[in-house]
Amino acid sequence: MLQRELGGVALGFTLVNDGSTRGVGDAEREAVRNLLGEVRWIDHAVNKGKGTALRTGVQAGGAAIYLFTDVDIPYTVSSMVRACNTLLEGADVVLGYRQDDYYDRVPLTRRMISKTFRWVLRNVMRFPISDTQCGLKGFNEKGRRVFMATTIERFLFDMEFVMLISRRKDLLVRTIDARLDEGIRFSRMNYRVLARESVNFLKVLFRGLRQ
Repeated sequence: MLQRELGGVALGFTLVNDGSTRGVGDAEREAVRNLLGEVRWIDHAVNKGKGTALRTGVQAGGAAIYLFTDVDIPYTVSSMVRACNTLLEGADVVLGYRQDDYYDRVPLTRRMISKTFRWVLRNVMRFPISDTQCGLKGFNEKGRRVFMATTIERFLFDMEFVMLISRRKDLLVRTIDARLDEGIRFSRMNYRVLARESVNFLKVLFRGLRQ
């Protein structure tokens, strides 16, 4: 459907298996290829984190523009089309932005954590864009070079990326309305991951203060 909506734009897909051993056998890989066509499949022998996995995929890219999202593809095709078209029209970086009604479908604990995090970014750290964690982003080659300069291995690589691009006056950054697809269900919050990401938050904060 995405290919049809984008018309003559040639799509390529890269999937990074970040150390998973279940559900990634030959049958599953064949099912993915039947769905998407030609797919570049990259395996990490051990789990290295979402940030590292995405840098692996982008490093292997070789495309004019890049778009990444979460593995369950939670955003509508129209959201992804808007992101691609914004890049094709000249933006260096496009960031998905979740409106208030997005949180109507989010569990209470996740909603509170997300909104608190956005408040801190906006009011304490003075980020120009508070929604750093939206799982829909894209960039061209200029944006790609900044993305590859991120260092956080796990989930807060998004925050680090937004911090880096916000300091670059030569980048054209645009936001697009990112809408959830129907039928998306959120998993329960993993508090061990949350504790670990608190350390990464401090790493990004100190990196920002040094620059």
